[in-house]
Amino acid sequence: MLNLYRASQMIFPGEKILNDAKSFSHTFLTEKQSTNELLDRWIITKDLGGEVKYALDVPWYASLPRLETRYYLEQYGGEDDVWIAKTLYRMGNISNNKYLEMAKLDYNHCQAIHQREWSHIQKWFAHPNIEESLKTRLLWSYYEAAASIFEPERCIERFAWLKTTVLIGIITSFFTTKSCFTNADIRAFVDEFINPRNHKNDRKPRHMVMGVLHDTLNDISSEVLAAHGVDIHPHLHNAWMMWLLNWRKGEDVVGEAELIVQTIYMSSGHCLSKESLSHPQYQSISSLTNDICHKLFHKDDNHTLWSEVDSKMQELVELVFNDSLNNLDPSLKEMFLIVVKAFYYRAYFDAETISHHISKVLFDNVI
Repeated sequence: MLNLYRASQMIFPGEKILNDAKSFSHTFLTEKQSTNELLDRWIITKDLGGEVKYALDVPWYASLPRLETRYYLEQYGGEDDVWIAKTLYRMGNISNNKYLEMAKLDYNHCQAIHQREWSHIQKWFAHPNIEESLKTRLLWSYYEAAASIFEPERCIERFAWLKTTVLIGIITSFFTTKSCFTNADIRAFVDEFINPRNHKNDRKPRHMVMGVLHDTLNDISSEVLAAHGVDIHPHLHNAWMMWLLNWRKGEDVVGEAELIVQTIYMSSGHCLSKESLSHPQYQSISSLTNDICHKLFHKDDNHTLWSEVDSKMQELVELVFNDSLNNLDPSLKEMFLIVVKAFYYRAYFDAETISHHISKVLFDNVI
């Protein structure tokens, strides 16, 4: 029943039978959990209750890979798991202490790399006048990146995700604080970004933010060029220009998630051509992504909102996992889903829960 519930969360629009299975299995597991009857007639396992609790507490849309791994390392019983048939027996190729030992070593090794990265990030962002709330958001942003793209060799992508998120937050904060930026300042900022030769190095907030933006894009581009031999700077500049132009138009600005996706994708050594950006699948996926993430960012915790978001998530999942002729790069489609799940995660959980997850994933060793 637990596996049915897990599988049913990867639902496509219109799959009524699977939706019914999801409702039934969720109700069944919730009732068994409330009466402490979480037993399996076929296996004696270490922490079935913990597996069920995680599945019920963390929907698949909000389940970040490293968070799920961290919890499962505590739930996996190794060779102590016993299967039940006419006799009791163990399945060494499934439940094995060597697997558990190697998984713990691998997790702690990867976690140590993430901790070193976090120390480096704090130095990069060190400033005595930075608000504590912004420092907290910095940690949250790095956690989301590291919990989603955790492989040690993908540090450039993690840093690109983090830096893009931070810059978006800073610019949005400035643009929406009229004491810092007037509408004229916003237009001048965007024009200056489009024409870098007009940039001035003085202490005005607009020029200071512009300097940080240019330096960061140059840093990301240089790292990608050194690692992959690809110059992404023109494409990266264009991606930011398209997002900033929405501010100059005075529209209800969306597209933060798409900008993050584009930056991560390019940081892996890919260039986003005009053909890719105009691809029908790209247009559909990016539109859904921007809509979902905009709703999640401005959520008001009503049932209608979550119902709408979950419906659109079904559409997104179908677009990401369905293959077709002239298909968009699967890694790009997957990156959209990864980023959307991070937005969903932050909207779904409260600050206390996120802080607990951060400690568990980034700082608490697996023993």
